[in-house]
Amino acid sequence: VTWRGVTAAVLGIFFTAALWWTHFDVIAPAARIAQHAAQGRSRVVMARDVYAYCQLVMIGGIMLFALGAEEMVRQIADGSINLAEPTHGPGVPLLFGGVICYLCGGMLFQLRALGTLSWTRVGTVLVLAVAIPLATHLPALAALSLLTAICIGLVATEVAVMADARRALLKAVFEEKTTYEKHEADWRARWHEGAPDEKPR
Repeated sequence: VTWRGVTAAVLGIFFTAALWWTHFDVIAPAARIAQHAAQGRSRVVMARDVYAYCQLVMIGGIMLFALGAEEMVRQIADGSINLAEPTHGPGVPLLFGGVICYLCGGMLFQLRALGTLSWTRVGTVLVLAVAIPLATHLPALAALSLLTAICIGLVATEVAVMADARRALLKAVFEEKTTYEKHEADWRARWHEGAPDEKPR
């Protein structure tokens, strides 16, 4: 274990956490509410599209950036490689391309489930695409740091710009959860009271 390897691992944790946030903080809860509001066949079709087709693109992106991150971390942790030496191999295209693929899958998910598209995500994808040629000429640690900074910048921008919408959504999610838990508690109370029409046969 060296400081180089630890630094690379920490950067990997940060950019992975940022990518997790982009989907599960707002988009996934909003999509769940939208699916609950849909009825009949449209609900089934929405579930198929967002949780199968769109998420397949996201999973493909995860696989690509995981391979790229592994290659980048290997180069950084290898003590025989000079840290000032530009990165080599497929690490940068896999890493940046995988994140682009993940974000595009997330945007497809958002567009299909919610009918919206975030300008912050579109802008981030464009920035990542432009950054690939630059990152291929940077040392591996600098390239990984650049990717991490872009991902964290996306999160910070959305937290600041979409604060009101985010609070409203989280409030709706909390109300939905508490209403469901109350309904479940009421049902269990009736069941334990021995209501004949509620007991399983």
